[in-house]
Amino acid sequence: MKRPKKGEYAPFHETYLRLLPPRSSASSLLKKTFKESQALLGKLPEALGNHTYAPGRWTIKQVLMHLIDFERVFAFRILSFMRADRVALPGFNQDFWMEEADVSQRSIGDLFKEWKIVRDNTLCLLQQCTETQSTFPGTASGWKVTPRALFYIIAGHHIHHLNVLREKYLSDDDHES
Repeated sequence: MKRPKKGEYAPFHETYLRLLPPRSSASSLLKKTFKESQALLGKLPEALGNHTYAPGRWTIKQVLMHLIDFERVFAFRILSFMRADRVALPGFNQDFWMEEADVSQRSIGDLFKEWKIVRDNTLCLLQQCTETQSTFPGTASGWKVTPRALFYIIAGHHIHHLNVLREKYLSDDDHES
């Protein structure tokens, strides 16, 4: 699947797409980023799941839930546009969603199990998406977007949050006593 061109996504998604290494396929990026997340977070002590780097910021478990929600929403958009649905899809307000996403009783491992199911679904959609379907335009959040752009945006968004987790949540400075 070819990479998306400007005009196939909202300008604010450029931030995520710029994070992607050149010449990597959507499939390899989706697989690699999930493995990186498992390596980074999979063996964290459960107590760190509730860690945040500043007051009012999401906890590590909330970041995981956000990644799951984001991917689930974008995968639905991909399916809708692959099937040439002409209905414009709404945006989603991540902050409103997080207000209703209670992860307090969930473990990091449980969140990873859910995310693996969502990621496998995304990869299944990718496998069945033809080059023609990948260019079908749809509208989401008031912007024209293609399925191929959405696959790459999911990967770039994931990389963005991995970087935030590494730099702000899991840096040595955050855990010094």
